[in-house]
Amino acid sequence: MSKYTYRFEEKGERIIIDLSQSHLENSFLIEISLGSDILANFNDIEEKFIAYLKVLIGEEEMYKGGGNTSIIRAYENFTLFESLFSDGEEEVICAIETIEFMKLLLAWAQEVFKCDRKYERISGEQLEEQMSWLKGTWAKVNKHKERMR
Repeated sequence: MSKYTYRFEEKGERIIIDLSQSHLENSFLIEISLGSDILANFNDIEEKFIAYLKVLIGEEEMYKGGGNTSIIRAYENFTLFESLFSDGEEEVICAIETIEFMKLLLAWAQEVFKCDRKYERISGEQLEEQMSWLKGTWAKVNKHKERMR
């Protein structure tokens, strides 16, 4: 569970995360990245999670991704979302702890997988496999969280 307040909405057979109550400055950048910069499918979610995990545990110094709506730069302690479409002269950036972003990513992924099953984009067996993967990934995040204490 993330320390940031969030909720999910289903819009047009898609899962949208709402971080408006999170008190994160420019949280909309995370909201739009989940589903556009990080696609709402198992393979992309798994690939991105592994990339963030490598940064979190120190195997990689930085991960740079995104490109559809924002540039995402992840470091061990924090992740930055930078808008590609700034309206003014100031850069629009959202900063979040990398471990907290990973928690949001996994919570969103769980809702995406359940939505995929609801609309029969995946089988019940695939849902079970994806939920099993999520359980393992949560264990990795929690293990790292314990090491940080």
